Amino acid sequence: MDELKLTIQEAQETLLLSQSSVYSWIDKGKLRSIETPGGKLIVISRKEADEIKNFNLKSRRNKVSRQLQQKNSEETAFQEAPVINAEVLESESKNDTQNPASDITLQLISRIEELALEAGRFKQLEILRNEEKENVKFWQEKYHELNADLKKKDAEISELKAEIRFLKEKSTKSLFNIFKGH
Repeated sequence: MDELKLTIQEAQETLLLSQSSVYSWIDKGKLRSIETPGGKLIVISRKEADEIKNFNLKSRRNKVSRQLQQKNSEETAFQEAPVINAEVLESESKNDTQNPASDITLQLISRIEELALEAGRFKQLEILRNEEKENVKFWQEKYHELNADLKKKDAEISELKAEIRFLKEKSTKSLFNIFKGH
């Protein structure tokens, strides 16, 4: 398996994640890390890294990706228009018409890449949905736990109120008896 070992900074740049997201993903177990004397290293396969990067490039919510796209669009705006060699274009178009198999192959490769990208997105969605389900389950359990504690505390409060009433009645009767005796 072709694995990458990345520092936190390299993981940010490679996966297009913020530093807080990298640490969050480590804490949630989405990214595997190892401790070294120099700090944490993220261990990830090239395929997973590419899937995450491609997903983040397509995501509208990813700030790092938006910043990168904005930077790239600013850089391309300042570049000169490419010089087109008409002879090269003409020979390429002849080659394409002469070899329809290569055209179909390119289309298939393009479609495979699209499907792989979509599969990566679906995997990320599945991970997010599973996390969401786990969070809902956790908070439901926490709610029921706290509700049971609240009922116990209400019962304790009722018992204490009854005890206070009893003590008040007892002290009132003893004061009444003291005054009655004099």
